[in-house]
Amino acid sequence: MALPRFTERRDRAGSVARRPRHRAGKPPVLLLAVLSVASCDADGRTERAGTPELRAALFDTILARTERREAFSPLKEAAMSYRPLDEMAALRDQVVAADTEEELYYALVRLSNARRDHHLSVTPVAAGLRIQGGLALQAPVRVLGDFTDPETPEFFVSAVDHGALAEANGRRAAAELPIPGDRVVAVDGRTIPEFVEDFEPYIPYSSLHGRLWDLASIMTHRDPEQVPPWLYDRDAGLTLELERDTGERVSVTLPYVEAGRVSLPFADVPLYPGFTSVLERQNFHVLLPDDGRPIVLLRWLDFEDELVADVANLIHLAEARDLLGHTLVIDVTGGSGGSGGAYAIQRLVSRPFKTTFGNIRLSDAGVRWVEERIARGIEDAPTLDGYDLSGRWLVEWLTTDVQEAIARGDEYSNAVPFKSAHLPKGSDGTLSPADVHFRGPVAILNGPNGGSHLDQFVAMFADNGLAVTVGMPAGGYSNTWEATETISFPGMGTGARTGTRAGAALVDFMWNIGHTLRPNGQILEGNPAEPQLYIPLTRANFRTYHQTLLGEGLRLVRSRPVI
Repeated sequence: MALPRFTERRDRAGSVARRPRHRAGKPPVLLLAVLSVASCDADGRTERAGTPELRAALFDTILARTERREAFSPLKEAAMSYRPLDEMAALRDQVVAADTEEELYYALVRLSNARRDHHLSVTPVAAGLRIQGGLALQAPVRVLGDFTDPETPEFFVSAVDHGALAEANGRRAAAELPIPGDRVVAVDGRTIPEFVEDFEPYIPYSSLHGRLWDLASIMTHRDPEQVPPWLYDRDAGLTLELERDTGERVSVTLPYVEAGRVSLPFADVPLYPGFTSVLERQNFHVLLPDDGRPIVLLRWLDFEDELVADVANLIHLAEARDLLGHTLVIDVTGGSGGSGGAYAIQRLVSRPFKTTFGNIRLSDAGVRWVEERIARGIEDAPTLDGYDLSGRWLVEWLTTDVQEAIARGDEYSNAVPFKSAHLPKGSDGTLSPADVHFRGPVAILNGPNGGSHLDQFVAMFADNGLAVTVGMPAGGYSNTWEATETISFPGMGTGARTGTRAGAALVDFMWNIGHTLRPNGQILEGNPAEPQLYIPLTRANFRTYHQTLLGEGLRLVRSRPVI
């Protein structure tokens, strides 16, 4: 068994001619035959997929490791009425019956996803289980979920990339194309309930809103590391049965193209008419109203490496244009993960606030992470206005409090300000505004597209009363660290040789080994900050959705004192 590798997450539709449906878990007979040939040695022995006995032992080992390693979230389990270990245990027969390499690979994907953690995934490894692979594909259309009732999925078309469509498939008559606003009735011959049943096992999600968002995404995306090839036909394309506003139903077939060649806006209209972009950086865009109102609109995109420089550019612009006293609206509906959110907030608000905290579950995986992080030592990086990029505070915590907890046999370490990036271990987590900062009221426009550090960012605003929040909750996924381990059949360590070579590495499998704690003390995983004003995205409002969020956010900030 290979030692785990540990990562900091930076930050996972009349009738259609129906092709035969294949339930998740078993490929069609013809494809199974092809895969079986591909999975055999010259003498016909099955390789890598092992025997039923080996697969049973593998399943039992993964379940046992999950029970002792995972940093579970009771709040998430209560919100979605499930128990992760029970959900995993229900898949035992599917794993044991998976007698080809592809079947076993995707059975392990389902097993991982049963925990409902957006951060956790299964990925191929060299000399491991072989799948067809290839480039990630996408149909040149954006489909969104209608959040009128997140537990009853409905979907609609919001935008079409006509350029990519024309390049891939030639020009088509307008009647043959999706129209933004079309309701999705069926997908490749599957009704919507059938589509959900077949595809949901292959998406990791941490909340009900995240589930619906990711179901809409997987409808048009085909990642071979995520979606089994027997669920779709890459050559035939994506066939959607659509219902128009008139009630007419049409069937359209769209080609798959390389995902990186598709460019799709949220909708077929501008999100913020009357606003002009005045600064575009990697992590956010800055927009100002054309009519001179005292508003600064940030379209927040990420929390990546250029964050410190990007925030400096923002403050320089705000000082030069006398914007620091303006109302600040932060649209995170298109945001993602990373780090450094607390550093940014120090420049966006005028009050002290409490940051998020985090701990480590001290299982075998957690202890290895601690050992490896201590061995890596302190990085050659600066501390910028209290933002420690070197890991000095983190290593100090690991070599004192955490080592003492391990020696005592504690299940979890103590909790410290998140990853000790902004404050040392003894701090109460309170951060003060930077010398130069925005002074006006703040509104957060929120939605389930992103999570991870974005979830922490929103929780810091919400739990500290730093902003009004409108829209929908973020994706609801955040933990401290994950352990990634290359797994093999028990007793047959990676690289071990057997008669069928079944002892080789199989896949990389991940575990969540720590909790993120919101400023209010609650576990964040599966428990995102709820907006003060809930406004669901629907088929009826998608073209004006962001304008509605903006208007309601401004209305709410006017009703409360400047902070």
